[in-house]
Amino acid sequence: MNTVIKPTLSAVWSMDAQGICIASQESPAGLMPALKGVTLSAWLKLAQADDDAKIAQQLTAALEFVTPFHLEVPIHCLDGTTRRVIVSGLPDCQPSASHLQYSGFIVDITGQRKALEDALRTAAEYRLLIENSTDLIAHCDTDGRYVSISPSYSKMIGWSADEMTGQRVVDFLHPDDRASATDVLVHLFNGGVRADVVEVRKQHRDGHYITLGTKACGVSDPSTGNNIGAVLISRDITRDKEKIQKLEKLATHDTLTGLPNRAWINDQVSCMLSQGEDLAYTTVLFIDLNGFKAVNDSMGHATGDALLQQVSERLQCCMRPGDSVARLGGDEFVVAAKCSDREAASIIAQRLIDSLKEPFSINSLEVRIGAAIGISLARFGTTSAKMLFENADKAMYQAKACRDSSYQFFEPTTRPLRD
Repeated sequence: MNTVIKPTLSAVWSMDAQGICIASQESPAGLMPALKGVTLSAWLKLAQADDDAKIAQQLTAALEFVTPFHLEVPIHCLDGTTRRVIVSGLPDCQPSASHLQYSGFIVDITGQRKALEDALRTAAEYRLLIENSTDLIAHCDTDGRYVSISPSYSKMIGWSADEMTGQRVVDFLHPDDRASATDVLVHLFNGGVRADVVEVRKQHRDGHYITLGTKACGVSDPSTGNNIGAVLISRDITRDKEKIQKLEKLATHDTLTGLPNRAWINDQVSCMLSQGEDLAYTTVLFIDLNGFKAVNDSMGHATGDALLQQVSERLQCCMRPGDSVARLGGDEFVVAAKCSDREAASIIAQRLIDSLKEPFSINSLEVRIGAAIGISLARFGTTSAKMLFENADKAMYQAKACRDSSYQFFEPTTRPLRD
């Protein structure tokens, strides 16, 4: 099988009273064996890429009993590739219609199936997720109501076909997603195209929501060109979203303490400095622990890690609304705050020092440490986040020289900061 498959194949078709396909709108044109002018059974016999007789039997049974069908079948394409597609059909329910009059669509699912197989081979822990990430395929009319749904809907969402058919698509969505989804459908019904995937939260029958990535495209009547609804193809991306959120947290948070990391606090201080309407000082308090190295060397890294975790908890308890504390690495922490003047910054620094005075209990042992804090303040447009951190670091070393727990303000060589 040729694995270099680029175009995505889709088609919308309809049959007359003799079961002959009279219209087929294909995209891209000329990629699959022609539907127009033959019965669906004849087309399937020509196009099918394997010898699975069950598919033809399922189609024959559906046509005989005039029921909808959704068949997954590999087909030979005219470019030499083999593609796996879903062939779906709905009978014409008009009283005067022949039982052979059907309309339906063909959707290429080759890419999804390949992704499924690759994930199963390379990541055993994702096996259950991938096996349940079956695509959901649905038709809706120009009123935005379901005309048909694939069997996978009932399996994933819990709603039966009878419960969903005739209901509005947006009624199954999270209230916050309904307006944007309605806009997308209206855009499609008016002849527009939506190339990107729409993310929505769909309600399961038991009440919880599943996040879906939905590709929607309008469907036109081949004879008039008028829009007659839309095809919606969705897949479950709930776990993908969770994975992305975890990766984002790993990129911005310290794994040991759970505090924000250097990158996050850097962005936070830059944002605070950009607030030109704020007359308060952006304040950085650079914290270095006194006595931590001795604990780490004499009692081991596990004890040192436990100590850092307890320190982070105490520092967090000192934060006011809007203040942030982060761990830079080792025994270095940073607090970013807005302060009206030096006195307000001094109060925060003293609170941080006081929070560390009580001994820490680790493995039934008392551990005592202190802290040296360097403070740097700046208003909008006067410096950069990088310089503010460097100045606070310099002031911290001055506080470190005092040996006892203390804090020092950065003093520029020019005129001191005045309020």
